[in-house]
Amino acid sequence: MAAEPGGLDPVQIGAAGPAELETGGILTVDLAAIVKNWKALAQRVVPADCAAVVKADAYGCGIDMVAAALAKAGCVTFFVAHLAEARQVRAAAPDAVIYVLNGVVPGSASAFAQINARPVIGSLAEFVEWDAFRTATSWRGGAALHFDTA
Repeated sequence: MAAEPGGLDPVQIGAAGPAELETGGILTVDLAAIVKNWKALAQRVVPADCAAVVKADAYGCGIDMVAAALAKAGCVTFFVAHLAEARQVRAAAPDAVIYVLNGVVPGSASAFAQINARPVIGSLAEFVEWDAFRTATSWRGGAALHFDTA
């Protein structure tokens, strides 16, 4: 595989595993195309920030390598589904703002502070837990609020 313009090589998922005939196919993740698409969207929303949603292992493309490529390209805000994914993005993008869509699971607030992630709060119970944690620890990390308007 040749490097794409911009220096990112397509990555074959499963290339070291069973042969294509045994698996039905091999997935090639084109990081350059992912970065190009993000940059095109980011240019359209200026001056707003364009985030990347990389939940579910970056939709099967590999959260570690996708987050790293996007961070290198200038993406500073990421959305993930849960804290384990937030930890992966934090490792790949140390300075990123990371929002966790599944919110604050009871007892998990300190884990958000440990990795400097922000919960997306979707209920009064989550808000109360988050507020109590911030008050008790004086931690000033942010959060987002999710409003269901349906």
